Amino acid sequence: MSYFIGIDAGTSNVKAVLFDYSGNEIHVESLENDPIYIGDTDVEQNMNILWEKVALCLRMLLENGPAKADDIKAIGVTGQGEGCWLIDEAGEPVQDALLWCDGRASDEVAKVTKVNPELGELIYQTTGTPPLTGTQLMLLKWMKENRKAVLDKAQHVFFCKDWVRYKLTGKINGDYTDTGTSLIDARAEKVADEMLTKLGLADYISYIPEQVTSDTIVGTVDVEVAQSLGLNPDTPVIAGAIDVIAAAVGIGTVEDKDICVILGTTCANEIFKRKADCNFGEPGTRYEKHAVGDLYVNLLPTMNGTPNIDWALENISQVKDFSEIDHLISQVPVGSGGVIYHPYISAAGERAPFYHPFAKANFFGVNMGTTRAHLLRAVYEGITMSIKDCLQDANKNSKIFIAGGGAKSTVWVQMISDITAMEVVVSIGNEFGAKGAAMMAGVATGVYADYADAAKKTCKFAKTYQPNPKHVDFYQELYELYRDIRMASEPLWTKRAEILKKYK
Repeated sequence: MSYFIGIDAGTSNVKAVLFDYSGNEIHVESLENDPIYIGDTDVEQNMNILWEKVALCLRMLLENGPAKADDIKAIGVTGQGEGCWLIDEAGEPVQDALLWCDGRASDEVAKVTKVNPELGELIYQTTGTPPLTGTQLMLLKWMKENRKAVLDKAQHVFFCKDWVRYKLTGKINGDYTDTGTSLIDARAEKVADEMLTKLGLADYISYIPEQVTSDTIVGTVDVEVAQSLGLNPDTPVIAGAIDVIAAAVGIGTVEDKDICVILGTTCANEIFKRKADCNFGEPGTRYEKHAVGDLYVNLLPTMNGTPNIDWALENISQVKDFSEIDHLISQVPVGSGGVIYHPYISAAGERAPFYHPFAKANFFGVNMGTTRAHLLRAVYEGITMSIKDCLQDANKNSKIFIAGGGAKSTVWVQMISDITAMEVVVSIGNEFGAKGAAMMAGVATGVYADYADAAKKTCKFAKTYQPNPKHVDFYQELYELYRDIRMASEPLWTKRAEILKKYK
């Protein structure tokens, strides 16, 4: 029997997953990742440790799963997006990677949004993504301003999955879904040389690898690596894609006007459109290349999704089992007694559907009748309000395809349907990023005719949820209050940051 391997090098975990041609998850090997949190804003990753964990997952997959080396048709790769992963001429990291959730480039973002807004607008109009702290563009700018000697030692700049693929194959490439987050001219679909030059980064344009499509076979597994992992050295490896795009493919959102929401570390909210229908640089949008044909995605990934729940379970809840949590919050009336939670818990503030590097979480409306259960439900509702905030550009007659760890909660998924007032479809499976990478490998090797064929043959759905009419209007008014509060809070977040900086 033949299989695909999908590698997903995420922020929290790295995984190697074995899939059959029908998209079934046959075997999973996973290891917890080790991001390095430094102070209030900085988040890094030891690149070699990450590769060692990926390699160990692959080795265990071949040792513990049913597939032998000869059974592996191809390997697909995905991983956390954005950030800055630098290697030197010898292929060694010049420093720990700076991650997508790192907030150190806030001054660089301010310089191109407030001091020189014309430059900020050029970035937005060119790439389709506004200047944001965790993008590779802004982190390269920060490196030039603060660690130029280190930056000058580098030879290539990668994204996470590019580093993993390089260690597998020895081949240096980028793909449009990852590089398109901040370095590609979206209209021309090539590296934005003019923009990079105006940003003072002309000397580093050569660091950006050759760009290929996500389903391009860029090489085969390196002989020595293959021997150490138990793979065949002629096993094809594709370029792969950023995690949110790979997961969208894995869910089956491969058509125009599809919507997908991935309930994970970030709540990735994705609205798919043909390139001709995209208004690059339009306020409230963030367009990036899909792996499929001429599709783009208005990608609105919040800085944090489920970590808000992790925090609440650690600091508020007296029960930790998710089935018990579901039962607990289902007993709380819709609206949590008027308590509203804003889920901006990340060290780097928020990036979707608005940008503010100092945004912070808060509860509004707490009173003497507020219980732990009210606070817990408010956290779930707050994250969902944030999802609704991100989907204002969506076709309200479309379905939301939903996946991620949070999709296991029937209470939360019904809440999402009620708050967005849209039909929600839950996909069967768990490892959608790895699955999407495997599906891309299937398209690359001709196992599937195209992405529509791959989705038809591999994507299955567990349940459909319809909005409860009794809840829709109430939630709409609460959502309007939610927005009013977060907009009024923006100058207060800045003032808070200034006070903390002053007395640090």
